[in-house]
Amino acid sequence: MKKRLMSPLLLSGLLVACGGSTPTPGPTPDTTDPAVLSGQLSGWNYGALTPAMVSRLGDDSVPLTGSRIGSDGTVSVTLPAPTSTASLMSDCTFSGARSVPDVQIDLVDVVAATSQGDLLGTVTQTRRSDGEPLTRMYSSADATFRGTLRCRTLSIDLNLDLRAGWNTIIVKQPSASALQFASVDRTVPTDLKFVAYSPEVVFSFTDDSPLVLRAGQSAKREVRVYQDGGISGDVTLSTDLPGVTVTPGTLSLPTLRAQRAPARPRGLGALGGPRTQAVTTTLTFAAGSGAATFSGELHLLARQNGRTVGGARLQADIRVPSAQLWLGGDFLNGYVGESSTLALSLTPQDGLSGPVTVGLVDPPAGVSAAPRQVTLTPGTTTNLDLAVQVAGTATLGDLKLKVGGDSIGVATATLRVKPARTRIEVQQAPSSLTPAAQGVWITSAYTYTAGAKTLATFQRLVDGKAATEVKLENVSGGLISIPGGDVYAAGTWNDSGKKFYRFDDAGKVTAYDVPAAISPQALLSGPVADAQGRVWYVGTAKEEAGVFRYGLFVWTPATGQIAAVDPEGAYSSNSSNLAFSRSASGRYLLYLGGYNSKPVLIDTETAKTTVLPTTGGGTVESGAVSDTGEAWLLAYGALTRVNTDGTSTTFPAPSGASYLRLLGFDRQQPGVLWLTTYQGVARVATGSTPTLILTDQPMGSALNAGGGLTFLTTGSAANGTPLAYLSTLP
Repeated sequence: MKKRLMSPLLLSGLLVACGGSTPTPGPTPDTTDPAVLSGQLSGWNYGALTPAMVSRLGDDSVPLTGSRIGSDGTVSVTLPAPTSTASLMSDCTFSGARSVPDVQIDLVDVVAATSQGDLLGTVTQTRRSDGEPLTRMYSSADATFRGTLRCRTLSIDLNLDLRAGWNTIIVKQPSASALQFASVDRTVPTDLKFVAYSPEVVFSFTDDSPLVLRAGQSAKREVRVYQDGGISGDVTLSTDLPGVTVTPGTLSLPTLRAQRAPARPRGLGALGGPRTQAVTTTLTFAAGSGAATFSGELHLLARQNGRTVGGARLQADIRVPSAQLWLGGDFLNGYVGESSTLALSLTPQDGLSGPVTVGLVDPPAGVSAAPRQVTLTPGTTTNLDLAVQVAGTATLGDLKLKVGGDSIGVATATLRVKPARTRIEVQQAPSSLTPAAQGVWITSAYTYTAGAKTLATFQRLVDGKAATEVKLENVSGGLISIPGGDVYAAGTWNDSGKKFYRFDDAGKVTAYDVPAAISPQALLSGPVADAQGRVWYVGTAKEEAGVFRYGLFVWTPATGQIAAVDPEGAYSSNSSNLAFSRSASGRYLLYLGGYNSKPVLIDTETAKTTVLPTTGGGTVESGAVSDTGEAWLLAYGALTRVNTDGTSTTFPAPSGASYLRLLGFDRQQPGVLWLTTYQGVARVATGSTPTLILTDQPMGSALNAGGGLTFLTTGSAANGTPLAYLSTLP
């Protein structure tokens, strides 16, 4: 039988006395006796029947012998005492006033059903003044309750004046965890209603043992179909398992009318009423070509006009010769223009043997893979690789990759599509990248020669191919870029000659002597060049009693001139190669300094220095400065812009991202800031949300003279050979 409620004190479903449509009410019934329902139901067309009293607290259903719903809708129902009751206070705590400690109660519905067991709806009353449905409550004794009943996760406000026997109450549900019970005066005018259940097809299998199917086989089940809510007409049948079909695919349900046929009990006892022949049929379930091995719950689905109107569940054991597919990992890196290898393992099941084909299923745009055919042997796992090709039309970022084939289950992985990259030939993995007038410079080799000298080999690459090579002895492996496109190389600490070199795209080298006033350490600890080719560095300003003070200096290699720009500033001796940032044109510099140092903005044209305010204390991790002198700082993973009025504006990283380092402003797009994250590279049009680009972690980067960013990633082959790649983002 159709149940509406279980425990009245623990389930908020108590409020749902009946569902479905609400017909026009009949005349006012006699409301003086809650045990009696009498009157007439408007629009009743099911013929005469005997209703049943159904307990909401348990499984009891009692045919109301002597009570009737006439063929014209006339109702005459008398409620007997319930066959079982439950404690009102069971498992609950009461606070308030009460006349007795507890009473035994039941809450019931009056249900109309056909003699074949089709549940039609409920007969109920509503309060005429506001349409509130009334609920019949049985009480074992006279009792009054004013207070709150707390039952686990549910609270019930009680305002009850109960008499021994049947009472009418109103149940409300102000929230999912709260109910209200209130008594209704017996003289309140009410209307009688029949409320139909929602149309639903209910299936009852005579054999509910597990459904066993083998490839190409079928199994039959006899089923009785019930038309709850008076549903009729054609309904289509299907299952929720791909490849598993059910026939017939359509059932035609007759209209329920008052006819004569033998009655049958269905939990409600033998009820009178419409006696249309109950729909009994045999359903055939079959495992077709698209079926897969499965063990679990199969859902039979009934639909009418595209809407699900019922169904049933059967345990199913489906065995189809197939192969279990495993992928070598949940993620696969894919690079635009390249092929990546996805490792697969296939294990045959249920007797599958011979050739099978595996490939991508509905691949994303721009992603393809040539299917692989392999021959499987029962009891043996076969490993193979699938070459996944990423074209230029593929979307950068995470894409879902599905792999499968005939007789093979589908497995999924995430394809992380990253920008195109070009492999460059190196003797050792480079660690930096420096922009040239055209292309970029890398340190392709750094070796020791006789006499404890070093030999650095610098290569200029254009589109990943070597265009120029410069070899210098006793220089640092890092280069210092000049905005015009040339680069500097500083002599090493043990270079007694203290040389400084400048070379251009063609490889023409100019050597300079480093003045004695400049220590080699100053030129190896993050100096920066401006647009005039002058070198800005932090050096010793004075020494007093063994205490050193450091200041800002500028040196012009072409003339040898040194100028003290800010000898009294708060500069640090532990500068690194990240100490200075430079604007695209080279006019502005940003000095970060050491721990707890304040950033300093430097105008190279006027030699003006400005100490910038910071928030939060601690070390500023990296910085960038625009050609208008606007400084951006990165501290504690947050991006901060220093405004011209001295205030700061902070821009948190997008959800799921974390900033690592600011790379600088684009050299052709002044409003675009480049930075790195744990996920790769980010591009920020200042004032807007960053665009995150999945990449391998950059080991070096260069802001291209023509705009965009070139970055370096490294790795090693299986034999230990160093690998290096260049990628360019517009």
